[in-house]
Amino acid sequence: MPYLIYPQSDFGRLKLLDRVTVTAADDAELGKAILPAELLTDIETQKSAYQSVYDKFNASLSTKSKEVREKQECFSNLDLYVRDFFDVLKRRTIRLEHPAEILRFYNVAINGELPDFRKDEDLLKTGENIVKGDANAIAAGFPAMENPSAEELGVVLTAAKKEMAEIVPADRAYEMVQKELGEMRMPIDELIREIADYIQFAGRRDNPSNVRRTMRTYGFEYRYLKNEPVEEDIVETETAENK
Repeated sequence: MPYLIYPQSDFGRLKLLDRVTVTAADDAELGKAILPAELLTDIETQKSAYQSVYDKFNASLSTKSKEVREKQECFSNLDLYVRDFFDVLKRRTIRLEHPAEILRFYNVAINGELPDFRKDEDLLKTGENIVKGDANAIAAGFPAMENPSAEELGVVLTAAKKEMAEIVPADRAYEMVQKELGEMRMPIDELIREIADYIQFAGRRDNPSNVRRTMRTYGFEYRYLKNEPVEEDIVETETAENK
């Protein structure tokens, strides 16, 4: 025997409530209202509030995703500049026969190995060391680095810091609205079950298949066991929709 299933997603809940509102209005015009006016008012109120928070959640998620993408792009660019800078610096040190100790201006080991960037902060710190180190190296009589220059890398570093800072408020806003949406789900689920109870109680003397048919017009769905025959009206509907 098919069993009633309730929506588990925010989109599914809102879709069902929208269908309930439309079907209830249609039934009222036909003079066979099932849901009381007080419940319909409650549905409209809760649905409107739920939709508002759901839309805010999607907007917040979009903003956070955008900030994460932009931050990743900036840090990838910074990583590229940092590695290019040290590759050129090492080659220049050999070509111009500079002492290996020049690398210490940039806070790099004398063997020229870059530190392991395990965290974003590590990469930022390395970028800062480059900008400061090049100024100190110039003051000590060494030529300024080129291709890329410390100035060029500084521009990329500033952009990365800006994107890093913008992620924090976007993250916080997302977490707040996510919590708000989560707190609304239980009351909405209770409301949906109350709607189902009213419809099923109204059809308590009717054939179970007719009750399920009515429930489906209000947006509810049923799940069938494996190899269990599907009701004829469902088969006809699915066939018509696939034509």
